[in-house]
Amino acid sequence: MTETPPTTATVAEAPTAVPRPGDPVRLVFLFPGRAAATAGMGRALAADPAVRAGIDTQLAALDAVVAGRVHAVLFGPPEAAAPPDAAGPALFILEHALTRLLAGAGLVPDTVVGYGVGEVAAACAAGVLEPSDALRLAVAYGRLAADLPPTATMSVGLPPADLTRHLPRGVRLVAVDTRESCVVAGPEPELRRWERDLAQLYVACHRSAAPAAGYPDDVPARLGPVAAALAGTAPRTPRIRWLSTVTGRPVSADEAVDREHWLRHPLHPVRFADAAAQLGPGDRLVEVGPGSTLTALLRQLTPHLPTRAVLPADNAGRLPSHPDPVGTVRALLAGTGRSESPHLPDQTEAGVPRPGRRR
Repeated sequence: MTETPPTTATVAEAPTAVPRPGDPVRLVFLFPGRAAATAGMGRALAADPAVRAGIDTQLAALDAVVAGRVHAVLFGPPEAAAPPDAAGPALFILEHALTRLLAGAGLVPDTVVGYGVGEVAAACAAGVLEPSDALRLAVAYGRLAADLPPTATMSVGLPPADLTRHLPRGVRLVAVDTRESCVVAGPEPELRRWERDLAQLYVACHRSAAPAAGYPDDVPARLGPVAAALAGTAPRTPRIRWLSTVTGRPVSADEAVDREHWLRHPLHPVRFADAAAQLGPGDRLVEVGPGSTLTALLRQLTPHLPTRAVLPADNAGRLPSHPDPVGTVRALLAGTGRSESPHLPDQTEAGVPRPGRRR
């Protein structure tokens, strides 16, 4: 439990083969993390009575105070903030509801991937965690996030190996999003100074309001709520392939039933780029959650693989008022429908600089 994140990182090469007509089609669900959570993100989806009933059942399982805060994230006004203790549980509830909605239409994934706290939804979709256990774990991660010291976040347009060689004191790598961009977190003064230094080297940076974990030395001593949430769980072997963003590779049967995985989870950078490198021809990628954060990253990592978001955000960050997740996934599998974001802007929707861009 005292393990700290590695100081160096490499990224596996993503597949470059173009899908061919004869390739077997595999459906991949990708669950975004806490940075994707926005107030009101469940309002449109909950217009479906079955979806709303599932959300209400999950809310009823929570402590009344927590349930009220999570309800506010799911159904509150869009301009409200999503507090860290409620954002994770709200995100899991929404992602689980979307998964059930799609499963009811016969759309079941062959592979799942989760970014950050989205790993909980991925494990649940893979059959590793019961929904009730997954919800308790999401609540525990929310408590951990609220308890950690505040940190600033910055996306940096450097490969992870280059970035980790030059990290300032007190700043740490929290995510490897693509082969050419990473996310770091640390004290605001340190990030501000480093941002000025990087600007002189024409390295693209982007400051984000997205939440980040605290410092490595602080996290292990604060994992009590996570350990308590795990005490009553009995993880099972995956029914389908689960690509972990803790390790960046498929989770084995032995790893899946090891509850220590969830204690290691907050201590390591999110290795999304490595997980995406495990995808290949025939995979059809679906972002199952609010916004298009992962869709934007995948258009850099796996540009030849068809990708859609079921609740895509517009340029102002607004989610669709009349979403059709089932229709979106069916169109993806059929190879029809409008292509999303064919033009790559200077930054992804996650705020990650595009490789090679200059200020």
